[in-house]
Formats: sequence, structure tokens, C-alpha cells
Amino acid sequence: MRSTPAVALLLFACALALLPACAPAIGDSCTSDFNCSISLDRRCDRARPGGACTIFGCEADTCPNDALCVRWRPEPSRLTFTACMAACEQDGDCRVDDGYRCLAADDIRETAEGGDVVAEVVDVERGGRFCVSTDPNPGD
Repeated sequence: MRSTPAVALLLFACALALLPACAPAIGDSCTSDFNCSISLDRRCDRARPGGACTIFGCEADTCPNDALCVRWRPEPSRLTFTACMAACEQDGDCRVDDGYRCLAADDIRETAEGGDVVAEVVDVERGGRFCVSTDPNPGD
């Protein structure tokens, strides 16, 4: 059976429509930006253990529903950046094998003894907890 150009175009359009449904979620492991999105609207944060798909430069209510916008290093402001982080309710919602835990921004401090908070949730209305790596050398 021979395919007509219209049928081929229809099949191609259907395949494209399914691509967003297959996109990795915020917080999924990655090794390159293309692991997170073929359109590069999501980036791979390779500074995190196992890499983590994110969207840098987020603002309130701009992250996907399963994520929160977090401002890192709010002071001094020249070091500040924002990134979408996977929202969670418990550690099991995170990639625990890669050293991730479910924490509130107030739980993330400069040192184990306390110190300044290094993150704040920008999505104040949604608030909540997010997955963050607490082990700089997971698997060691």
C-alpha cells in the first residue's frame, strides 16, 4: 500500500503532538540539555548530582505544575539566580538514590550548624517543599 503525502503529513503531525507528553519532568536526571527538551526550553543543571532538568530564570507561577520556582543565594543579589525545582511532599518523591531529599527552603542552610538560608521559594502562593541534593558526592 502506498502512502499519500497527506497521510504522511497527518502521521507526522500526530507524532509531534505526542512529544510534549514524553518530555522529562523537572528534576529528572540528565547529562545534556537535549535529555530535558528537544526544543531546549528546559536545561540540564549538571552541577547537581546526576544532572537535573530545570528551567532557569523562572518567576512566580511560571514553572510546570509539578515544580516550584526557587531563588538561590538571595543575598548578595549579584549571586542570585532562579530555577524550577521538582515539588515534593516527602523524600520518596525525590531521587533519593542520587542523594536528593524533600526540603523546605528554610531547611537549606550555608552550614550544617545553621547560618543563612540559601534558597527561597518564589511561588509564595504554592509554597511548599522541593527536591534538592544534600549529598555532594552521592554513591561514594
